[in-house]
Amino acid sequence: MAGRTLRRIEAGSGRPSVVLEAGRNDVAASWRPVMDLLAPDLHVIAYDRAGLGGSPPATDPVILARQLADLSSVIAAATTGRCVLAGHSWGGVLVQLLAVQRPDLVAGLVLVDPADEQLAGALPWVIRRGAQLARLGRPDELRGGDTAASLALLRELRAQPPFPDVPVVVLSATRGFPRRFRARWTQRQAGLAAAAPRGRHLVAHRAGHQLHRERPDLVAGVIRQVAAEASL
Repeated sequence: MAGRTLRRIEAGSGRPSVVLEAGRNDVAASWRPVMDLLAPDLHVIAYDRAGLGGSPPATDPVILARQLADLSSVIAAATTGRCVLAGHSWGGVLVQLLAVQRPDLVAGLVLVDPADEQLAGALPWVIRRGAQLARLGRPDELRGGDTAASLALLRELRAQPPFPDVPVVVLSATRGFPRRFRARWTQRQAGLAAAAPRGRHLVAHRAGHQLHRERPDLVAGVIRQVAAEASL
């Protein structure tokens, strides 16, 4: 993050701090409903990743390494001690990987309908094409970098034990994708929770992928529970 700054928003006070990581191409403001519910009792931080919202673009071509370094920098700048990380979609992948890379920073994890890089190519063509068209003319933070280097780092981190010994909750949505794909995705997410020493899997019925927007009460409640269970 040298030579540039990342825009972040903060609210509340208390420990542990909670750092919120948005989904692909999304910004800190997407977490505002959750922040409003948490701020009376917890210190909450959300930020815009490089090139999104109020944060300037970066020049580092290894996108994944830079995103993890930026997340670490935000934690170091805005918190004291280990924190609870909550990530939505691609943000869920980032907080998982940071927990592998820097377990000393993590007191607990909440994965909100986390993405799965192995399933991305299994989406029906019409959905993948629709997503591509939706990104035309808009910033796409995962395009234009050194893809091979990012994939190599992803494989390296995925080869290690997936979670430290901290409370982990994986939240699954139920709507917004074809039924068979959604069932596979939910099964993968259940397996993710099972791989955590202190993992739990929760399914949010009648809710879509944007869980933190549709059900901020549920997401905030789970984050509170993980924060209460975290041993600092």
